[in-house]
Amino acid sequence: MGSTVSTHHSDHPSLLPACVVKKALILLCETGQETLLDTMHRMKILGLISLAVASLVIGILIGHFAIIPPQLSWLRKTSKDGDPKYSQQLHEEIKAEEIHKNLKFFASRPHIAGSVQEEEVLVKHIHDTWKSSLHGSKIYNYKVLLSYPNASDPNYVSILSSDGVESDIAAKVEKILSPDQNDSTVVNPFNAYSPSGVIVGDPVYVNYGTVEDFQYLTRNLTMNLTGTVAIARYGKVFRGDKVNNGAKFGCAGMILYSDPADYVVGSLDRVYPVDWWLPGTGAQRGTVLIPDGDPLTPFYPSTKSAFFLDEKDIKLPQIPVTPIGYNDAVKYLSKMSGMEVPNTWKGRLNITYRVGPGFVPPYEDSKIKLHVKTYNVQKTIRNVFGFIEGQYEPDRYVVLGNHRDAWVFGAIDPSSGTATMMEVSRALSKLLQKGWRPRRSILFCSWGAEEFGLIGSTESVEELGKVLGSRTVAYLNVDLAVSGNSTLRALATPILHKLLFASAKKIENPNPEEVRAGRRSVYDTWVKNQPSSHDPNIPRVGELGSGSDYAPFLQIIGVSAADLSYRHDQKYSIASYPMYHSVYETVDLVSRLMDRGFYYHQAVARLWGEMALRLADDVILYFDCVSYAETLKTVVNDVQNSYGAKFLEHNITLSSVEEAVGEFLQAAKVLQSRAEKVNRENPLEVREINDQLMQLERSFIDPLGVAGNLQYR
Repeated sequence: MGSTVSTHHSDHPSLLPACVVKKALILLCETGQETLLDTMHRMKILGLISLAVASLVIGILIGHFAIIPPQLSWLRKTSKDGDPKYSQQLHEEIKAEEIHKNLKFFASRPHIAGSVQEEEVLVKHIHDTWKSSLHGSKIYNYKVLLSYPNASDPNYVSILSSDGVESDIAAKVEKILSPDQNDSTVVNPFNAYSPSGVIVGDPVYVNYGTVEDFQYLTRNLTMNLTGTVAIARYGKVFRGDKVNNGAKFGCAGMILYSDPADYVVGSLDRVYPVDWWLPGTGAQRGTVLIPDGDPLTPFYPSTKSAFFLDEKDIKLPQIPVTPIGYNDAVKYLSKMSGMEVPNTWKGRLNITYRVGPGFVPPYEDSKIKLHVKTYNVQKTIRNVFGFIEGQYEPDRYVVLGNHRDAWVFGAIDPSSGTATMMEVSRALSKLLQKGWRPRRSILFCSWGAEEFGLIGSTESVEELGKVLGSRTVAYLNVDLAVSGNSTLRALATPILHKLLFASAKKIENPNPEEVRAGRRSVYDTWVKNQPSSHDPNIPRVGELGSGSDYAPFLQIIGVSAADLSYRHDQKYSIASYPMYHSVYETVDLVSRLMDRGFYYHQAVARLWGEMALRLADDVILYFDCVSYAETLKTVVNDVQNSYGAKFLEHNITLSSVEEAVGEFLQAAKVLQSRAEKVNRENPLEVREINDQLMQLERSFIDPLGVAGNLQYR
């Protein structure tokens, strides 16, 4: 039997073309007029019409799903940078008179860490202000080890004769030179964490107390420093290192003083209150503890549940130390015996500087006496966080920080920065009222106990490090806003350089003389006064070390950071601003001699706010990873130029380092190119590139610490 083939299209759809041909033949036979070609042509037209209809339907469907429905319209908004009008409004809202008002409040009373004024009055004011004007505020408490002088038994220095009579006793308190310094809560001069003790020994002048200074005395002059009392001037190195060096070389105690060579320019008669230079009665307080954070809970936060070490089991300074003014220092230095010091060791006191040991006749049988009654005690300190919640990326934080505690009145360090931060937060709260909302969250941080060793910020990083480390875009620090009125001083990691420059160009120059000279912006004066040593067309940006609260953010969790301030003219070869950590750091000093009108404070506030606004509102973070790589290349070249000959002598080469930097530069260029070409309307792509930019700094973290020091990773 022959097989039959079914033509039912549902069973055999592949046979459908045959059915069409068969139908066309039947139609041809019936009409007798149409040809098969005509029929096929007509069917082609019908096919085209069907295709057009299908395309229309598909297009409608695509259009329907491509159009963002009303409930998702925010996606389009996320692809746009913040409205530039808010930058101008922020600058206009930041007012010099408001900063002045803030400074009067914060620096009217002494507020050392752990005091009632510091931990209750100021904390409550900041917390209440941020709670009412921002989206919220929170206080974090930590119980930490602090240090104070004995108010009833002050520290002092004297000359002790062989028969036990004391003479030339140093002032136990600083002389009051203006009415606003007369406060019963002023803490007398001391060095925090110094051990208590009464030391009697031969005086030795050790210059700045560096390792090289001690080596000169022990090696070149073959002096035995065991049991001596070192007299060192402030400057060059951290005071804690001076004390540590003295202990290593056998000294039994140390006296620190501020030599006029490092803190006075011009006549010693034209000092405060006539001018801003340090008077001879001023003494610089400060910690001599080297590690940062609470020493009783290293690497862990000092919360209620913490395990606290016993004080006898931690490494504290080993020898008693106290500061004095140069009016007192001259009493001891002028009577010292021994050979005359090298020229580089000479200060500006009207004496012949000698190394010692001991005194000249008739004091040859006398010793120097160091009376220190400083003590340590656990106290509660507080960090205050205020926040503005981001609209689209609330889990990304732009952090602004300043410490709150001061050794005395602290009108410069830190209250100039505190007053400025409060004004930036007030100005941003006004923008919130006008409808502004940042893309990312902004955090304001008021740190406690910074002066004792970055304790507040370190404890927060130790407690919140996993959150802050994964979410912080950048940390912008202002320790003191104004330490002079000459030019901007900025420290920053290289990825923030471009942002710094762009922001500084937008800030109006606070110096009318500079404006008249054609330098209309803060940037213009900055590049004129501090050009980069590698490119005179851009200003110099300093490197971040460990001098303020940016340290735990950068050194422990790898967050990109910057530190801003206005500073004194660099033609003055001084160690720091003259009144540093003395009782004379008052509102009178700032408002009368340093920043009349508070326009330099205002400029710093505007720059700080502008950088924060840009980081919080730009779709793509304004980071420059190519600049980071190029800076690394410059550093390696500088090292090679400075030490290349020495390297060759010891068969050392930097070729592997140079190769690594070259590879990093190429990778940075690729990343920067991707950042410039990213599809801003794709939130996942935006997030991806921003996270890569944000995490670049973290890639340099060594979990084992630099040279094994876990505080510096």
